[in-house]
Amino acid sequence: MKSGSDLGAQIRAFRKKKKLSLTALSRLTGIAASNLSSIELNKSSPTLITLVKIADAFHMRAGAFLDEVLYSSAVLCAARTARAENSSNRGCSINLLTVGVSMGNLQARVFSLESNSDPCPLGGEGTDRFVYCLNGVVAVHVGDETLLIEARDGLYLRSDVAATIENTGKDDVSVLSVNSSKTCGTDL
Repeated sequence: MKSGSDLGAQIRAFRKKKKLSLTALSRLTGIAASNLSSIELNKSSPTLITLVKIADAFHMRAGAFLDEVLYSSAVLCAARTARAENSSNRGCSINLLTVGVSMGNLQARVFSLESNSDPCPLGGEGTDRFVYCLNGVVAVHVGDETLLIEARDGLYLRSDVAATIENTGKDDVSVLSVNSSKTCGTDL
């Protein structure tokens, strides 16, 4: 299983297999060794031109690096790779779970809502959404309607509706939100 963040590890593995030092690869590609190191450590992503230069040095096509990363049948979304997203709403924190899924058409987020939090926009308008209450009870506001969903309840939302979620109870609540669309982006 590969994720988008494994590209650097793949480049490092090819370099080691060819028994090249970073300095030697730098000479072959014309790319600074420090930049190559940054790519291998996944601190930066290579441009397409950089990836082509590296592939040329290994006598392979650049697509070979991407095939396994982009077209893998499964991508592990480890908890340590989840990314906190900004929320200006009191009592609401959001974590993107699908970090590193480059070509997927799913975005999964966990909303953590403290008791009596402000309503938090669910986002994802323009995509179909499924909201699943992990624990507690959450109010989902859709237009003029408010629906209460309890732990293990789910709610499907059409792409053309805006929705907010709110914890009106005494206990903290966690909600999973999954967006599905062929054009699903990172801006939800």
